[in-house]
Amino acid sequence: MNKRTKDGIIAALVFAIVAILFGYFIYGRIEWSTVIGLTIGGFISWYFIFPNIEKLGRRDKS
Repeated sequence: MNKRTKDGIIAALVFAIVAILFGYFIYGRIEWSTVIGLTIGGFISWYFIFPNIEKLGRRDKS
């Protein structure tokens, strides 16, 4: 498994756990649509967006 996939899965899990805990402790119920949306968004952002930003940052410093 490459680094991007692993980072995307880890980010998705972290976003899901935070959304579940936040929903449970703040609202008293778990909003599953929010959990699913943040999970998908976390995976997409850590798989596609952040590696490109990191690559651009390395290119500017060289």
